Amino acid sequence: MAFEKLDNKNAYRILAPRPTIIVTTINSKNEVNAAPFSFTMPVSMDPPLVAFASVPSHDTYQNIEEIPEFVVNIPPETILEKLWITGEKFPYGVNEIEKAGLNQIPSELVAPPKIKECVGHLECKVEWIKDAGDHNLIVGRVVRTDIKPGSLKDGLLNVEKVKPVLHLGGVDFVVGDHLRKVK
Repeated sequence: MAFEKLDNKNAYRILAPRPTIIVTTINSKNEVNAAPFSFTMPVSMDPPLVAFASVPSHDTYQNIEEIPEFVVNIPPETILEKLWITGEKFPYGVNEIEKAGLNQIPSELVAPPKIKECVGHLECKVEWIKDAGDHNLIVGRVVRTDIKPGSLKDGLLNVEKVKPVLHLGGVDFVVGDHLRKVK
């Protein structure tokens, strides 16, 4: 069997589907930002560290430079269309949570808010940031984790109930075994 060669710049495309999160941040003027990311992963259990990659010009990154905290919000399928709205290009300082018709709730240990409609939240303080090509890798220490009741099954995310959103690329997402396209 022969394999088809793929341009190395597209290597990330075969590492799909990827979990999709919404990262919330806040700047020094208390302006909230929310944006979806699929370049994300856990990197350590002890201490609990998570990472995501952001373009340096992104509002999320700019906010993290001012206030080095963020929240990883775990979206269910039911807010996929609203998740997509948080990724639209709004002027700096516009609250994407409000624009998407979602609701923010206060975090316990960090300044950025959580998204109420998400099934879980990881409140994080930036541990370190490293240049990673055209992105910066942001690693945060998880200082608080919460999840909606019933979202775990045998200690794992109850994917049948939660229906987490997985990103294939572009407007293509996978939920369970179904391909979904965002409008």
